[in-house]
Amino acid sequence: MAKKKSNKKQNISSTPQQVKTNLPDLIIPKDFWEKNIIPAGLLFFLSFLIYFQSINYEYVLDDKIVYTQNSFVKKGTAGLSDIFGKESMVGYLGEQKNYLEGGRYRPLSIATFAIEHEFFGNDSYKIEDYWIKEMKKNSALSNLVDKISKDVNIKDVRFDDEKSFLLALAQQLPNTKLSQNKEAILFHAAYSNSKVSHFINILLYALVVVLLFRVLSIIFPAQQSNWYLTLSFVGSLLFLLHPIHVEVVSNVKGRDEILALMCALSAMYFTLKYIEKENFLFLVLSGVTFLLGALAKEHVITFLAVIPLMTYFFTKSSFQKNGITLIPLVIATLVFLYMRKEAIGADHLFDFTSGKASTDLMNNPFAEMSISERFATVFYTLGMYVKLLFVPHPLTHDYYPYQIPIMNWSSIGSIASLLLYVGMGIFALWGIMKKNIVAFGILFFLLPLFPVSNMLISVGTFMNDRFIFISSVGFCIIVAYWISRKLPAPVLNLSLFVILLLGYSIKTFTRIPDWKDTFALNSAAIKYSPNSARANLFMSTALYKDFYLKETDPQLKTEYLNQIQGLVDKSLNIYPRYNSALTMQVIVSAQKYNRGGSARQLLEDFKKVIYVKGEDPNINQYLDYLGSREDARLLVEFCHHIGYETFVQRSPNLNLALKYIKLGLKFAPNDPLLLRDLSEIQQM
Repeated sequence: MAKKKSNKKQNISSTPQQVKTNLPDLIIPKDFWEKNIIPAGLLFFLSFLIYFQSINYEYVLDDKIVYTQNSFVKKGTAGLSDIFGKESMVGYLGEQKNYLEGGRYRPLSIATFAIEHEFFGNDSYKIEDYWIKEMKKNSALSNLVDKISKDVNIKDVRFDDEKSFLLALAQQLPNTKLSQNKEAILFHAAYSNSKVSHFINILLYALVVVLLFRVLSIIFPAQQSNWYLTLSFVGSLLFLLHPIHVEVVSNVKGRDEILALMCALSAMYFTLKYIEKENFLFLVLSGVTFLLGALAKEHVITFLAVIPLMTYFFTKSSFQKNGITLIPLVIATLVFLYMRKEAIGADHLFDFTSGKASTDLMNNPFAEMSISERFATVFYTLGMYVKLLFVPHPLTHDYYPYQIPIMNWSSIGSIASLLLYVGMGIFALWGIMKKNIVAFGILFFLLPLFPVSNMLISVGTFMNDRFIFISSVGFCIIVAYWISRKLPAPVLNLSLFVILLLGYSIKTFTRIPDWKDTFALNSAAIKYSPNSARANLFMSTALYKDFYLKETDPQLKTEYLNQIQGLVDKSLNIYPRYNSALTMQVIVSAQKYNRGGSARQLLEDFKKVIYVKGEDPNINQYLDYLGSREDARLLVEFCHHIGYETFVQRSPNLNLALKYIKLGLKFAPNDPLLLRDLSEIQQM
């Protein structure tokens, strides 16, 4: 009897041990797509339904940098070696200028644009600044380019076919020069089909949403039969509809963000597949997709932390096995860092601060702040991100100085945001030990946000909706967790879900048209970013190019000019040393003079610009024009005032002083005042 009892105990105690040993590290159901064809199809379809209105939109904003005016993209597939081998601004600027701290190396999306241009690059033709710049390099055309750039019937007008484009250009170019340089003229004017670009963006976004649904379904297995209330579906639908994503999807340039998240999610998926199957192929695929993600946008590297956290939180695999999944990700990171180093000329693999920090406020909004003010402002913007995730209004693409004001540590917003982020950090660290889902969501939010937070280097602006694109997945996970698993059902959780869906859908649907074209975008910016010097300036230039120059009614032209002047004034009130706004002031003042204004007032306006800017080529060019129209004495007084009283007595700059005195002597070669000024400056 005793022996029997002993055997029974041994059998009972060995069973749990045997079960524990045989438990798989991760179970991924094989019939997922069969069971989830409806929710997956719905997510894909809704992505197109919401964003399809943007199919007919134009290229706007930074699309010219990465696409329409990028010389490497213009080459099509022949430009791929340059795209992957050089810093990402070179194709637009013509050389590496390091305007942004750390440089930029994001070739993947630009490569897709080059391939796209290869097949759709002769859809239409348009003369933009890029064409003007390239044609000025052509000795046969360089002296004719300025005339073309001022013709509102050609410049920035899109022609649907080669014939109509060449016919319009023939009004400004002799037939011989046109025929001899036809190939170069067409090559640089070739304009891609924006419909194709927007369609691809929407398609990629739809695929990202479905891929997110797949990954979330693995790490958050359904705990109920209603698929529409599972964490994976709720989180994916919230992500799909969130208005803060409109900038990424509706702006063609946003493709880098979409590709980055797509590749990061793919690396997550293949890592999970390896843990399930232990198939070496999945390690290779995780490494390849991770490398592609980093080539889309470098902050995918933060998934070196996100992916191990995922395997720790949601699988039963050992630390050794999790460590193996990191190997291809680390290798991919090193390959990316080497490619980046070679392309931008960094000092070493981990040099993310190479190049100089810009002193231009529009490329470095912290240029005129103290360290204390910088970090107070940074935390204020970080708090704004959280606010916009919960309440996405108002939304704007323009957070340039000083739509976000300079903050200090007496600001309630900065202090509250600091406390919020410290609290999230503490909770996340505590939650790691507990494998808390909310803690994982917080970490998914914080880690990808850090590289674009301006904490280490300036990213060129205070904040942007697109910077929160990847991090918003963490937010959607947390909200979906509360809706699907924590809030009382069915009233409270369904009510919150429906409110969010309706609110997000309406806001997204009404926000998308802001990206229709340049004027629509600037109109939205001036409405929601009234304190941005850049928004006011961009609106003034849009009114000038799209309306004032094309208007023939004198009264309407006057009204437009008054509106433009008001916007330029506001831009300069916000930032008095804004070079681009000062240049626009010169243009507006010249237009006022052309419409009957006094030369004396024009020269007074020029003085104000020169006091701040020092010199403006447009002013020098316009003075030559005035020399044939106005009293020479008026111009002599101006040149004496600028050359001697300003650049000798007030703000010494003898080179500029000499330039303006000599300019005055062109108008009055024997003027005694200017000759005296010249003699004194030469003695100096």
